[in-house]
Amino acid sequence: MRISNYFLLSILFFFASLKGTFIDLEEAMLDSFVLETTKIEIPEYPNAFNPSIIRWKQGFLMSFRSGNYTYDSYLLSFRTRDPASGSTNGICLILLDTDFKPISAPQELEIPHDNPAFAHRQQDPRLISIKNHTYIVYSNMIEGAHVPEIRRMFIAELHYDGVQFFTGRADCITHFEGQTESRWQKNWVPFEYQGHLMLSYSINPHKVFYPYSGTGACKLISISEGKISWEWGVLRGGTQAFIEGSEYLAFFHSSKEMKSAHSKGKKLQHYFMGAYTFESEPPFKVTKISPKPIVGKNFYHGELHATWKPLHVVFPCGYVSDKNYFYIAYGRQDHEIWIATLDKTALMQSLVPVESD
Repeated sequence: MRISNYFLLSILFFFASLKGTFIDLEEAMLDSFVLETTKIEIPEYPNAFNPSIIRWKQGFLMSFRSGNYTYDSYLLSFRTRDPASGSTNGICLILLDTDFKPISAPQELEIPHDNPAFAHRQQDPRLISIKNHTYIVYSNMIEGAHVPEIRRMFIAELHYDGVQFFTGRADCITHFEGQTESRWQKNWVPFEYQGHLMLSYSINPHKVFYPYSGTGACKLISISEGKISWEWGVLRGGTQAFIEGSEYLAFFHSSKEMKSAHSKGKKLQHYFMGAYTFESEPPFKVTKISPKPIVGKNFYHGELHATWKPLHVVFPCGYVSDKNYFYIAYGRQDHEIWIATLDKTALMQSLVPVESD
């Protein structure tokens, strides 16, 4: 049935193009397991986006490009836009209650940096807690040996003094297998394994690093590859990965230039979200994946904010779960924060097996 549905979707796109019409992604690809989408408003940062989220006591902590942490809340991370410069390179934190409503003022997080010129070039933080320690994983710029600047991944431990969140100096990951100065690094996937922070560098091949704290170096733990059929662009990191049942689950993003009803027939970059699972032990092989993009209401309909270039963006950066549901924190159009509520059983049943190469 899954193969048949995917085939019918391809036929629908094909005949729409022949007729000179363009697919409405929410009409053609809407998933019934996406039960609800809810926008989170941060009055102090009306254009905050790309949130990450973790449980914190009885609530959540959320991060955006600016962040926060505390009792009885979830922590959510997101990116923000400076009202004067238009920059989206700050990191803020804010506390949420169990209904994902803000219960604290947002705090701009100041992370010590060796080069003040690059201190505010931070992007897309992800939050993860391991053995009573909370870490923020993000990207920032450093000076290259042969080019003016390159983007690298950073890790900082997050602390809370009862009033404010703060970090020590972050570790910049500069030494890892396959690194080249010309290739910028973004969107590594953090997860916990046996009480240690691990980082998934890429999804296919699934390359996993162990970072040596304070050294700027990573050790390659494993690399595996599978036969993945995905027609919506290169698989890239999105949320953290957590154990769900007997395997890890994470949500990725990809992008593809295409024409749609949302782009009014113009060929624009469209961003997509999907889910994948991987083994709970090395070599951490990817075992299942979404057969098509996950689509919910308001993913692509809504206000078309001006972005750095014309885009249609859905970008997952964090998730939490309970017995019945996944709650995905995602950015929309580089200007909005949303939470998508997914039926856990139906989402897991929608994934298709990945064969090993």
